Parts: sequence; structure tokens; C-alpha cells
Amino acid sequence: MNLFEKKKKIAYLMKNEDKSIAFYKPEKSLKSYPVWESFNIVVINNVRQEMVCCEKCKQLLAYRARDGTPSLAKHQRSCQTTDDASDTDNRSVKDLVKQTQVTEYCSSKTSHSVPIIIREKVKIACTEFTA
Repeated sequence: MNLFEKKKKIAYLMKNEDKSIAFYKPEKSLKSYPVWESFNIVVINNVRQEMVCCEKCKQLLAYRARDGTPSLAKHQRSCQTTDDASDTDNRSVKDLVKQTQVTEYCSSKTSHSVPIIIREKVKIACTEFTA
């Protein structure tokens, strides 16, 4: 099962308040990062998933311990929801599995030191890779 399908399945379980899904905070230690105050680890049938759920907006994010918390911190900084938007009853499964846009990682409006020919080749290669 690919990541998108997994997110969709978890979002469906969340929306239907399935008893097989649970959320928990990691144990606090001296090395714990403050970012974990905003996220819960997803567990299905007592099996920890490589997913976390934002407490504020209920969005699902992929998380692997070996990759660390930078993506969680990025989401935490950009999470712009209001208190009433966090109500999962009023949100669709599609909203819960919102994918990150390429423009969130690289803005074309900033100046670049990379020559334009190289940037164009990279853009074409990325487009072909994702197609």
C-alpha cells in the first residue's frame, strides 16, 4: 500500500471514529523536541503507523523516526487553521490527506544563484519523474 492509500485509509478510520485507530504522544525525554506537543502518533490495531496527526488541523503527515522532525516543524509553522476548522466531522477525507505542493519547498519568486539552464533541466527531470 502506497503512502497516499495509507493516508486515505487512516483518514477514513478517523472520520468514522473507528475503534481500531488510536493516537498517542511519544514518551517525553531529554531529547524530545517541542514539536511533539502538536502531534500524535497514529496506531491501528496496536500497531504503530509511520504517520502522525496534527492536533490543530487533524492533517495526516508521514513520519519515520530515522528522518527526524523537520517536516513536522515545517507543518507546525504553516498550520493556519482556526479552532472550528479542526472539527473532523465537517471535513472531507480529501482535506485530511492534503498533499504538500512543490511550491511550498521552492519559490520561483526568489533570486537563485543556479543558472537558468540548470534550473530548467531539473524542472523537466522532476516533471518526468513524477509523471
